[in-house]
Amino acid sequence: MHLPRYRRDSPATVEHIPTSDGGTVISITRGRMAAEQLGVLRPNQVHAVVLHPDGSYEDLGVSRNLRTTVGLDWQANLMGGVLGIGDNTATASSATSLTKAAAGWTVDLYKGMRVVADNGTAAPVYGNIGTNSATVLTVDQWWNADDTLGTTASATDHFYILGEGAARFIGLTTDASAAASGDTALTSEATTNGLTRALGLYAHSNGVASYTLAKTFTASGTFTAVHRAGLFTASTNAAGGIMVFETVLNADASLVSGDSLAVTWTVNI
Repeated sequence: MHLPRYRRDSPATVEHIPTSDGGTVISITRGRMAAEQLGVLRPNQVHAVVLHPDGSYEDLGVSRNLRTTVGLDWQANLMGGVLGIGDNTATASSATSLTKAAAGWTVDLYKGMRVVADNGTAAPVYGNIGTNSATVLTVDQWWNADDTLGTTASATDHFYILGEGAARFIGLTTDASAAASGDTALTSEATTNGLTRALGLYAHSNGVASYTLAKTFTASGTFTAVHRAGLFTASTNAAGGIMVFETVLNADASLVSGDSLAVTWTVNI
């Protein structure tokens, strides 16, 4: 890569050069200090479209995506090496929890990670950890490896907490507030009538600096103005998890029963 030469007294100009890596734009500013000259913009974008039963549609356009403070911390912990734990034995379990007596865990250290239980003689299952106490992991549910509903982990299962997680679940709200970096949840998140938080379909092409998560919600009731969306590490509002990204839709989505809202989240790396 060749860096541009500059002079202190030269006029400041900016060139925006599109590249082929999924939306990156390199801005070269002449007449500024070297630290100001090269910037990389990797916009995370959310595209929303309302689909009507008669075949018509409303393209709501593209909105920019805000990465939350807790999302930044979560990414840093996963990429920087907050470790999970190896083979342990549970002392109790439920459809949304796994307990190890006297474990001594740091509260919420494993929030946003995954726990895998061997599930006795059945296939192993995993849960997305929404929160943890000193002895209890609260999960959204138990999943099979193919993301279908799994059976509840046994009360005496061997389990492993993986130092990894994924933000794959899209939530929606009609709350009219702005997105803010300090947000940890969607106020009044939809939990009924077809707009409940749901798993997005993941897609990525090798060598491309982005991936997408897509979900089409079908309303079974009326929503006058779907205003914001969030991307979460857990599948249910009750489990919580971490809201890694948040966006205000480019235009509010008004839905009646039978309408669908297609949301495509693009995350550039």
